[in-house]
Amino acid sequence: MTQHAAPPTPTPSAPAPTAPTTQPPPARRRQAPEVRRRMLTEAARGVIAERGLHAVTLRDVAAAGGVAVGTVTYHFQGMADVLAEVLRTEMAEFSAPILARAAQTGGRAGLDLVIDGLLASDTATHDHWMLWLDFWALAARSPVYAAWQAEVYRDLHALVRACLPGQGGRNADRAVEFVALLDGLVVQCYLPGGPLTPARGRTILRSFLTAMDG
Repeated sequence: MTQHAAPPTPTPSAPAPTAPTTQPPPARRRQAPEVRRRMLTEAARGVIAERGLHAVTLRDVAAAGGVAVGTVTYHFQGMADVLAEVLRTEMAEFSAPILARAAQTGGRAGLDLVIDGLLASDTATHDHWMLWLDFWALAARSPVYAAWQAEVYRDLHALVRACLPGQGGRNADRAVEFVALLDGLVVQCYLPGGPLTPARGRTILRSFLTAMDG
């Protein structure tokens, strides 16, 4: 009797591949114009402080903010407009709190707060003045920005004058001299390769106040 080979054991067929289920991407939430403008301002601050106004384009701001260039031009007319908005925000968040504490404290202690706050040795203060140095160059050519800069000076002069001892017109002159010295020290302390450190700048300003008292 001939022995027949056993039939091969059937291999179970693999299940048919199923199409991957794809979820539609979540719809992007539309941000309010003021929120988007704020985000672009923060993005612009970083790149301008790092590279300088004249090395930054609207395209750079768009890339830093993760948006299209058209979104930037919707909110800002140009880089000068971007820088002005950056500085308005910078004033509100950096210098305004320092000056408010100084005004509340008053006297020599108030001026010490101005000196320590505006000539600090940290990165935030360095970046703050890098932005302002760009703005000073812009204000030198633009009456609109020059007028805003003059308003900033008027407020700062008034604060310093109120903190100085005594009364009279001499204090108005001293306040202008104090702020002028402060501006000069900003250039000497914060420009790359400057000859002075912020700590040395603070010492110079305090010596100026001491000389006025004497």
